[in-house]
Amino acid sequence: MNFSYTDSLIRAIGIKGWTPDQRLGIIAFVARDVRVLERRIESIKLKLNALGALRPGHLSEQYNVCGNPRCRCKADPPRKHGPYFQLGWTRKGSSTTRFIRKPDVTTIRTQLRNHEQLHSLVDQWIDAAIELCDLELKQSRADSDAAKKC
Repeated sequence: MNFSYTDSLIRAIGIKGWTPDQRLGIIAFVARDVRVLERRIESIKLKLNALGALRPGHLSEQYNVCGNPRCRCKADPPRKHGPYFQLGWTRKGSSTTRFIRKPDVTTIRTQLRNHEQLHSLVDQWIDAAIELCDLELKQSRADSDAAKKC
């Protein structure tokens, strides 16, 4: 919290009938909210920085039937071939699919989770930033109201 913020809050809370303790309580409450939001945003930034490789999309597991009439996949009950893993995503309006080799599935799943985590963290950052901006708007209004009283 900087000095001008505290000073403007003191001027804005110059409400008749409020004791100095009540005024200080309000100032401390708002300042605490600002610090909490700033710490939350910094924590989110650190988590974003630590994410690692990102990959959008979804991974599906498929089982196929071949064209050989004597194959196990045509038996009763059928034992289909697979699993085959397929990665699909849409980026900039273009859909893409790719088959993924079994040894790469763990890596791909980690990248997909990182991408989901990215979106979750960005949403949290936006929510905290909105709250912080609202507090700053209140401060700005308080500054202008205090200036008008002078």
